[in-house]
Amino acid sequence: MIEEEENIVYRSSITNPQPYVPQALSEIEDQLGSMMLKSPHFKDTTGYFPDTSLESSFFELNSGLDRMREKLGEDVHGKAIELSGRAKALFLQAPDIGSEKTREGNRLLDEIDQLINAVRRHRYESGLKDDDGEVTGD
Repeated sequence: MIEEEENIVYRSSITNPQPYVPQALSEIEDQLGSMMLKSPHFKDTTGYFPDTSLESSFFELNSGLDRMREKLGEDVHGKAIELSGRAKALFLQAPDIGSEKTREGNRLLDEIDQLINAVRRHRYESGLKDDDGEVTGD
C-alpha cells in the first residue's frame, strides 16, 4: 500500500487541468512578462504548477493572441504570431538563462509586448470600450 502512495503525484488545489488563455490585451502583456521571467525553459520552480513548460507557455500566448485577433488587427496579430514562433525556436536552442539565444528570445517577446502596448494606447486614445464597456485599452 505504501509503495502505491509513493507513485501519487500531488497537485495543488489551485491548478486547473485546462490551460490558461489570456482574455484581454492586458492579460497577454502579463503572460509575456511571466514568460520572460521563466525563460528559457519555462519550468515552475514553486511546485504549484508542475505542468508549466515551454510548450504550454507558447500555447497560452498564441491562444490569447488568437482570441484578441479582432482587437489587434490582422497585421499586428500576424506579426505577433511570427515573433512568437521565432522566440520559441530560440528558447528551444537556449542552454541557460545567460545565453544569447535566451536574450534574443526575450527581445522578441518584448517586441510583442510593444505591439500590444501600441494597440492598447490606440484603443484608449480612440475611446474604444473593452468587453466590460469601459475605456481601458483592453
